[in-house]
Amino acid sequence: MKKKISIAFIVIITLIIFIKAELDFNPSVRILASVINFSESTLNSSDYLAYGIDLKDLFRNYSNADIDYSGSVYLKKVKDFPYSISGSIQGQRSSSQKKFSCKSNLDVFVLSVGEMNVFADESTIYLAAPMLGDTSYSFDTGEDLFPQAPNLNHDINHQWFHDNKKNILNFVRHIAIEKTSKTFTDEDGTKAQEYKLVIPQGQGDFIWDLLGMTPPDHDITTFLYLDKLNHARKVVFDLSYKTKGAYVSIYGKNLSTLEIYSPLPDDEEVCFTIKRNGDYKYTNSYSDNITYTTNHGDSYTLDCGVLLNYTDDGIKTEVKDLVIAKDKTTLVEGYMKGKLKPVDNMGDVFKNANAAFPNNIVVDWDIIKNDTASFVDDVISKARENIDLFN
Repeated sequence: MKKKISIAFIVIITLIIFIKAELDFNPSVRILASVINFSESTLNSSDYLAYGIDLKDLFRNYSNADIDYSGSVYLKKVKDFPYSISGSIQGQRSSSQKKFSCKSNLDVFVLSVGEMNVFADESTIYLAAPMLGDTSYSFDTGEDLFPQAPNLNHDINHQWFHDNKKNILNFVRHIAIEKTSKTFTDEDGTKAQEYKLVIPQGQGDFIWDLLGMTPPDHDITTFLYLDKLNHARKVVFDLSYKTKGAYVSIYGKNLSTLEIYSPLPDDEEVCFTIKRNGDYKYTNSYSDNITYTTNHGDSYTLDCGVLLNYTDDGIKTEVKDLVIAKDKTTLVEGYMKGKLKPVDNMGDVFKNANAAFPNNIVVDWDIIKNDTASFVDDVISKARENIDLFN
């Protein structure tokens, strides 16, 4: 009897050592373990970026759809303008038309200064307002202002992982996995090992179906960083096949932060970061940052906190602690709140907003970037001709 117990004990110890060795040294096993950990742990964490958010609904009915929005705005500090500004805003955004409208009625103290209207069409932005008289401005940013989000066909949840466990196992067997010498240290000091994953063309059909995307005609490279417990601390999707150096990254203990980076023409770059602020029972809270760096070394930043909450007919949102700055010099501080609502049969966005661009002045985007002060002075000069308050 003692001999049988000893043999069983030795077998169990051997199995433990074997499993431990597989988890430590076999990249495929570690990747599978990380998938299980993500579906069982990360998805249930209130720190997870999309916790409590229906991504399928968000992308299909808001990011990639036609929406109405309305709300209010308060600007308590505008550089070189000693007055606070408040007002109402309303407009529409159409992903299919690639058009945007924003009409606002602004007040300085108790005096109405009229409308300030902003429109966008594909890559071009228009500024038009009665305070500018018969003048409007437009400039082509050279970038698509209406990027598409993944058109998810399924919710990313525990059930999806359960339904696709065989697909995931077969997928891991057919992708190239390489342990590199690189590591990533998370904000809590945890070090994670980098694994390079190359998805060959023709593999992962179930993933492209999930994303609502046509399978690519080339290999896809992804970098996965795992801590010693096979918990994903960072995932990087290389977008160099679209734009050299561009990537999308999700990182944090429970993948709480999203970072989108892209080089721009003329040696410029932009980076967009969204970080979840933990467990808010009444809403979803995020800290956002957009940093745009010019080829002259100037850095324009937009920082704000965003509260987002689903209602019966749309999404309520608040943008608080809004700060727009140039090289750490504050240009604007403010606050906005409003509501987003999906719209069927919207019609033409510009016609709905009665968009008009009389005596339109086309401004080279490089001029605005390189001499923002002169452009602002020109706009204020036009406004002074029509509003006594500015005098």
